Amino acid sequence: QYDASPSAATSTIPPVQAVSVDHPLIQLANEIIYAKSGFYSPYDSSVFAEDFVFRGPYIGPLNKMDYLQTMDTFGIYKALPDINPNAFGFSIDPKNEKRVWFMVRNSGTFTGEPGIGLGGGNYFPPNGAKLEGCPETFSMTFDESKKLKYLSVGYVADRFEGNTNGKGAAVGIFNVIGLPFPSPGPSLSLAQWFLTEVINMGGRSYSKREEVPQWWLDKSDAKASEGYL
Repeated sequence: QYDASPSAATSTIPPVQAVSVDHPLIQLANEIIYAKSGFYSPYDSSVFAEDFVFRGPYIGPLNKMDYLQTMDTFGIYKALPDINPNAFGFSIDPKNEKRVWFMVRNSGTFTGEPGIGLGGGNYFPPNGAKLEGCPETFSMTFDESKKLKYLSVGYVADRFEGNTNGKGAAVGIFNVIGLPFPSPGPSLSLAQWFLTEVINMGGRSYSKREEVPQWWLDKSDAKASEGYL
């Protein structure tokens, strides 16, 4: 027989899992995203593990060297001098105590000269566009030495918010400034292959397979937008 009493209902609800904001990995993740990532600010290469991997819906896997070089090429924090991740909702993954999850909702204004780097000394010039990002899911996984081993970005939680046409990370910024990014499919795959492997000018869509850390290849063999709809 169904028991509608309050005690019966609450007995099946597990307690809320929450971690103090003073948790050292949460503090470290917050510091990196605001001040050391290379996207929102100049990077600090010392915070990245040698077997670091970056992955987003469209870009990656990138090893440490290729990630830092791509950040140098784009110069996002220079092109949008007031860019802010507005990070919130930090938590520790209950299945991986070394992984920090959080959300961002990017904001900024495209006013920085000479603009967003396209590689080879070419730039898309500033036009004053205002970025109002949609909420995105990010994560950082740290190794035993508290070096950043894995950074995942750009997974949109609500594509109907903001003005990025439902896209996150750099792809969302490109949409806002008037440099639309192709949708996943053959055209995007061809463009990413050509720009990465044929005329690489600094900003890579993915690292060469033989230069990707083995721990990541054991996890996935997909590159760039492959498998992402």
